[in-house]
Amino acid sequence: MKEITRRLYTKPVMLGMAFLMGIALVVGLFVTSKSTAAPNSFPVAAGNDEFETAGDGSTFHNFAGSPIPANFFGTGSLAYGGQVILQGVPLGPGSNVDTIIQRTQAVGGPGGSTPIAMTALSLQGTGPITVTYSNNTTEQWNVKVGLSDYKASGGTMTINFSTFDSTLKVWPKFTFTRVSDGLTKVYDTGGSGLTGPSASMAATDSAADMDDAVVVIEPAPLPAPCPVATVSDSRLSANMAATAAASTCAPVTLSSVNSPWGPCNPGTFCITVPITEEERWAKHRPGPKGTIKQVGAAE
Repeated sequence: MKEITRRLYTKPVMLGMAFLMGIALVVGLFVTSKSTAAPNSFPVAAGNDEFETAGDGSTFHNFAGSPIPANFFGTGSLAYGGQVILQGVPLGPGSNVDTIIQRTQAVGGPGGSTPIAMTALSLQGTGPITVTYSNNTTEQWNVKVGLSDYKASGGTMTINFSTFDSTLKVWPKFTFTRVSDGLTKVYDTGGSGLTGPSASMAATDSAADMDDAVVVIEPAPLPAPCPVATVSDSRLSANMAATAAASTCAPVTLSSVNSPWGPCNPGTFCITVPITEEERWAKHRPGPKGTIKQVGAAE
């Protein structure tokens, strides 16, 4: 909170009593100004912050930073490096919430910190992307974004007197669904290059069979895309989970600085305005629960 400095100017002819009343008034203003920061909100208990994401262009992921590699969508598909505008999809009936961030520890006073974890994320593109093939044909694919099946998304939050600073490392999972026939491809940035039966199958099966098989992107020298675990349909098998190890793929690092907070109820912490978490290739600007009408929300 910024300190407010006020100066009292008086005329020589002002009566002494009026001068004293003026000082009392200024002191009262100082007390009122400082009290608006809700000092009784500490300690801040551990808990969840729930958010809703509008599809107004302020939330996006730009694949230019790490393009989807060639042949991912099918034999002959070109690398995809476009920007996808995202909007929230409710996590369940009767709710508009699409993002949940958990504060895992209590904060005793201003300047204290807590680990945080993104425990839910449900976004989708505001429209399909266009994938181009080497023969100049194109396909339309819908995009959904969730959390990785392999790596947790977490960070830290420092809660100051009336602001907070936070940093999140988010490992997103992108699910692409072809509009024409519903075929899905999953691009999980928290996965790793796989070994074993799944990798052997991907290496030996014909191109026609690859649409229904686990697809492995092998490590390649930089600046080529990092390896990720990918699968073409819903068969995210136990075999894949067992062989997934630490990813060499960098997460999306989102940072929010000096976002304001205020008391929702006496003695509670809440985020009262939309926050902006962003980095070079991605931006997420969700609003507090109950502030945004989302697509697909239950009435």
